[in-house]
Amino acid sequence: MLFVRKAALAVAAGLTAVVALAAPAAAAIPIGETQTGTTTYYNDAGYGACGTQINAATEMLVAVSYRWWTTANPNADPLCSGISVQVTYQGRTITVPVRDKCPSCDATHIDLSAPAFAQFASTDPANTPGVLNVTWKFVSDSGGGTTPPPSGATGQITGLAGKCIGAAGGATANGTAVDLYSCVASSTQQWTRSTDGTLRTGGKCLDVSGSGTADGTKVQLWDCNGTGAQQWVYTGARDLVNPQSGKCLDLTGASSADFTPTQLWTCTGAANQKWTAPV
Repeated sequence: MLFVRKAALAVAAGLTAVVALAAPAAAAIPIGETQTGTTTYYNDAGYGACGTQINAATEMLVAVSYRWWTTANPNADPLCSGISVQVTYQGRTITVPVRDKCPSCDATHIDLSAPAFAQFASTDPANTPGVLNVTWKFVSDSGGGTTPPPSGATGQITGLAGKCIGAAGGATANGTAVDLYSCVASSTQQWTRSTDGTLRTGGKCLDVSGSGTADGTKVQLWDCNGTGAQQWVYTGARDLVNPQSGKCLDLTGASSADFTPTQLWTCTGAANQKWTAPV
């Protein structure tokens, strides 16, 4: 059975939320205190409770219970200042930013965006368990800015001919192509499979250009932004799949030549879509 929260509370910047539910006094944010509870997922788009545009169908984020919010105007709430939720399920942990409020969740229930939930279980209506029993906790960077990058396994990602993918020319500017090259001592051939579902090198994320889903869409480096264009699942078949598109990281033209660019392509099971990634 599919469990999704529709009509998430969406408050544009500067407006005061009016919550119809009668709630007890909100609790202070218990940073680092483990909660045992449940999670569902949702896929709404619009303004989140922090006053910014969100799309829970494509972005990594979480909505937390109305019980944790302490201000009349949720846009100004402490939860919107560098607070994330670290969620663990069956040994896997992800960290996602608080961007929204769940007006019907109890205190230990969190509502993950669809891509975040997909890190743990299927969101296919025919197969999803709908509700997962998880442990979770609030985390903070203690400075009100961007939450530090989540950790994960680090190493080279190799493909055809045992060659590595990395940032073209060792550059790290936004839009830098990610291509195949003989494995060398380059820092931009070192990738971290982060616990938030991203692949990171040089302080940037592996990104599908323009959030595209068409075959042949360029894969590049870009500032990490929590969107579905930067989510990658490493499968047991050694595919790197972008859940937003359902397509695979692919070597253009099935070539193993140096400088062959990567792209998004329908998963075929071919050798040019097989990768050995850090685990």
